[in-house]
Amino acid sequence: MTHKLITAGAVLAATLPAAAAAQDVIVLDRIVASGGFTPIEAQTYGRSYSILTGEEMEQKGLRTVQEAIRTLPGVAVSQTDPYNTQVRIRGGEGNHVLVLIDGVAATAGDNGEYYFSGLQTADIERIELLRGPQSVLYGANAMTGVISIITKRAAQPGTSYEAGTVAGTDGTYGADFALRTRGAAGELNFSVQSRHDGGYDVSGDDGGDDDSSTRSTINLTGRTAFASGIEAGFTLRATTQDYDFDDTNYAATDADSYIVDTDNTGERDELFASVWAEAEAMGGRMRNRLTFSGNDIDTKTYDPADVLTSQSDSSRRAAQARLSYALDAPALGQARHILNAVAEHEYLTFRRASGGTEYDRRMNSVALEYQGEVTDALNVQAGVRRDFNSDFEDATSWNIAASYAFASGARLHTSAGKAVVNPSMYELYGYSPGFYTGNPDLNPEESVGFDIGIELPFAGGRGLADVTYFHEDLEDEIVYTPSFTSADNLDGTSKRRGVELAASYEVTPVLDMALSYTYTDAETATGTVEVRRPEHQIGLEATLAVLDGRGSVSLGLRHVAGNFDTQYWGAYATEELPDYTVATLSGHYALSDRAELVARIENLTDEDYSEVWGYEAAGRSAYLGLRARW
Repeated sequence: MTHKLITAGAVLAATLPAAAAAQDVIVLDRIVASGGFTPIEAQTYGRSYSILTGEEMEQKGLRTVQEAIRTLPGVAVSQTDPYNTQVRIRGGEGNHVLVLIDGVAATAGDNGEYYFSGLQTADIERIELLRGPQSVLYGANAMTGVISIITKRAAQPGTSYEAGTVAGTDGTYGADFALRTRGAAGELNFSVQSRHDGGYDVSGDDGGDDDSSTRSTINLTGRTAFASGIEAGFTLRATTQDYDFDDTNYAATDADSYIVDTDNTGERDELFASVWAEAEAMGGRMRNRLTFSGNDIDTKTYDPADVLTSQSDSSRRAAQARLSYALDAPALGQARHILNAVAEHEYLTFRRASGGTEYDRRMNSVALEYQGEVTDALNVQAGVRRDFNSDFEDATSWNIAASYAFASGARLHTSAGKAVVNPSMYELYGYSPGFYTGNPDLNPEESVGFDIGIELPFAGGRGLADVTYFHEDLEDEIVYTPSFTSADNLDGTSKRRGVELAASYEVTPVLDMALSYTYTDAETATGTVEVRRPEHQIGLEATLAVLDGRGSVSLGLRHVAGNFDTQYWGAYATEELPDYTVATLSGHYALSDRAELVARIENLTDEDYSEVWGYEAAGRSAYLGLRARW
């Protein structure tokens, strides 16, 4: 994990000058792009963030994005079955987190969440986590944070190739291939991945069938420079997934009888795309950018007789115009003070069943952002946004952040802001006969929060520790009625507060240690505990370089305590799940400059645990992979 860099994938490519296309290497380690409408240097960024690089994920044998982000502070991941993984940040709900893939919103229109569903890491350059209110930059549903996933790009002129394969003890197998090319005029990047996860029986029944999943993805990105200061580019990503899942028994009396082993199946198709163009004006003092993006996410489920049991289709279309202006210099790259102005339009559609009613809604937004280097040590970012909604109340969000660097090398960072989450299309209009009816009178959720933290470098530059306190107050929290037949806004204030710690230290030239800890206290306005937000999460990792640096071995421990969840049987009580500790052993070995072996054993001690009542977590499994580049 690193604190050097945050980028926004295609956004970053667009913000680089056209001349960069002719350079040998794109230098990235001074830029933070996801944190603002224009790039911000990491040491001047006032908000809390973390990064996982593709190299780190590869060395540790991390196969999926949900495995990777479990290691980050402030994040709670809960998995029920192979297609249903929820991610929460700072005690918020799953739809309070915005997920971006190459700058395109990946969240589904029906429920406002993205179920990672085995999203593979093979073609991922880095995963960036931005914590705290982010609605000014990203609009609704970026209340507690943003997860930005950036795929790999051609790093130097010429054509390169990458391929990999993996096999596991649970019947898992997969392969991936990538081709990337870059020339004086631009670049083109293509990748394809396919993976079958053999899975396990999530019901925990003796002799039950394994719930497997097969996921395939094609990804294509590109950009070109038409002339000095004029660029354009695109992204296109298509994913299809087939999976198995079990039934729920609402007449159950305990966790063992709640999930019933059944041969249900599902299909999920995702399509993400964007196209953008950017041009400099006023000799480089102004930059204008126009982006069109969208997604389509379709899900179907079938019973053991292959009869369709449910369907959900949603789409998102968005257009954004952005103007960036240097207030005190003839070019943006030289400015200490920058003003960004943005106008956006978003159009969502949702259909619960084929041939059923299609619901839609629109949102228009305007935003302003200021980035200022007040002194050599003090930097400030501030912004405001207004959303004009077609189907419910309009909303205003704001934020302000500051970073102060001390002569000792320590850095103080703090931020505050207000963010909103719009009611999901399912909460507003979803209809399940005899079960759930939408509530079209819902208001957006609103949260006001702040955080303050300090980075402290260890002596000799051998590591860094970052400690952050956060506090957020949520109004109009959307909750389901006691009978779960509809949803409503909760009166009063729901509170989330806690502490995040991330530290890394070079013990010796061949031994590195990393520690993460998150304390979260989240409760509703009625004083009840929020489910699936563990109170304590501790991560510890040790990495040892071996064989003269050609290989490494990593041991990771993750301890979770104070995790509550609702038992969907009997009295529907909310009870604390048992604490657990999971160990992971991984390693990699460089066969040559172009090929390496990667191995990983998950749940090394075969710990028996659950993240959600009734659903068994995976037992011990081992994986071996081979990667090659040329």
